[in-house]
Amino acid sequence: MILVTGATGFIGRSLMPRLEQAGFSARAYQGRMNDPIRLRAELDGITTVIHLAGSEARGRDRLLHHVDVDGSERLVEEARRAGVQRLIFASRFGADPASMHALLQTKGQIERMIQRSGIPYTILRSTSLYGRNDRFLELIVSLAIWSWPFVWLPGGGKMALQPLWVEDFARCLVLSLSRPDLINKTITVAGAERLRYVNLVQLLLDVPGYRRAPLPVPMLLLRPLNRLTLYWWYWPPVSRYFMDRFFVPEVTPHDTVLRQFGFQPARVRDTISYLRRPGLALRIFRR
Repeated sequence: MILVTGATGFIGRSLMPRLEQAGFSARAYQGRMNDPIRLRAELDGITTVIHLAGSEARGRDRLLHHVDVDGSERLVEEARRAGVQRLIFASRFGADPASMHALLQTKGQIERMIQRSGIPYTILRSTSLYGRNDRFLELIVSLAIWSWPFVWLPGGGKMALQPLWVEDFARCLVLSLSRPDLINKTITVAGAERLRYVNLVQLLLDVPGYRRAPLPVPMLLLRPLNRLTLYWWYWPPVSRYFMDRFFVPEVTPHDTVLRQFGFQPARVRDTISYLRRPGLALRIFRR
């Protein structure tokens, strides 16, 4: 039996159907991550935990500590008590306990916690994930709609990215369940295309047919502008963690997924038809 935390989130919505299709018995964790009593009850009879839960979308360091760090600590403690045999954690490219970026620092702390837990683990670090109802590509298009006639290009759009389709990442998670050679390993998975941000934006805007003039934004102004215009929202449409992508290049070998899992990830241009649907202008106002 597999327990999935964050099963109703962005990755979880892709993962749960794949687990069912692959014949695994999985259920979603129902409760707060830092509730040891609920965790203890839900971990009863569980052999594997896939840990996806996090508070990144809220853009608040306090919640990262409360939900992500404290919650993961409680999860590890109760999983160890319950005799869980495998813990799979969805981390982020660049995770490092000493990172200057709060989200990557948090992911690094959780990785270290899991590595020292004594529970057999697999950590999958991914580059930026995208897919329907994401808070990445849909936000880029939504912001471009509102910034007419311009589209903002942090640092001139020179930053290199290797986005990975969320369905391909979910496939990697499922395949890792039957890969004993990945036990106690931390691996990185990324899209097979390396795109500069300016080229990615143009590709995205071509799907719904928008035309915008590029407006380079100096990196020094990126965070002050974000804090001034968006940070005061309870659920900010564009969090500082979204902005961190422009400060940490996501550059890794193109064949990471092919080497580790034996399949070629989908190309961005073949998986972004969801950007044609109406209502993207309001995407920044949704949770």
